[in-house]
Amino acid sequence: MDLLMAEYSKRRIEPLRGKARPPDIFEKELSSLYFIGRYGLGLFEEYPEIFSGSLDHELRVDNIVKQLKEQGVEKLSLRSILGDIKKEQLIKILRVPFTGVVLGFLSEDIFTKFLEKILIEYPEHEQTIRNYKKFYIAFRVAEAIAKGEIRNKLMKEALKRAIAVRVDAAKNLPSDKYIYTIAFEVFRVPPKILKRVLSVRGESKEEQDEKSSSDLLKFEP
Repeated sequence: MDLLMAEYSKRRIEPLRGKARPPDIFEKELSSLYFIGRYGLGLFEEYPEIFSGSLDHELRVDNIVKQLKEQGVEKLSLRSILGDIKKEQLIKILRVPFTGVVLGFLSEDIFTKFLEKILIEYPEHEQTIRNYKKFYIAFRVAEAIAKGEIRNKLMKEALKRAIAVRVDAAKNLPSDKYIYTIAFEVFRVPPKILKRVLSVRGESKEEQDEKSSSDLLKFEP
């Protein structure tokens, strides 16, 4: 983690994150190292001790996602594998498939099914999963703006709603202010561009709801 922090700092790279930048962000960012090392560079066979040591959490969760893909939602029992989990543990677990999707090594469909399966087996974490979906939508829209794929408010709104439908979160859309924060702080998109594609003047009801929700304001995948 120290090495990762040093390299990111040298290159002025921000870890994948939401509004907050918690102290354990580089522990979570090991997911990026895992996917790039295993699937991007093909180092799994050559350095198994790394993947079963420092990256053992990422390996374990990745294997669970693979089982879900092979066996289906009905047959796999997450609770028998993971046992009882707390909110902080769940966020750390979700970080792995989220990173795989963002980096292009996992499909969004399997990520959605993983969220669905967790919701079925851990209904007590429904709010955390709702927040995570909101974060995911905001992150992907911010990413599209950074890539120049979104050029106006209409395109932004269409993409936001399309992703929400795909991840079964049509009634849980992130505010433009939330997207603005991620786009500006993580992707370094200039404010001039963001103000052209995002509605950030004043506060919508969504933004007021987000302010009043301590879970969302503190939420960090």
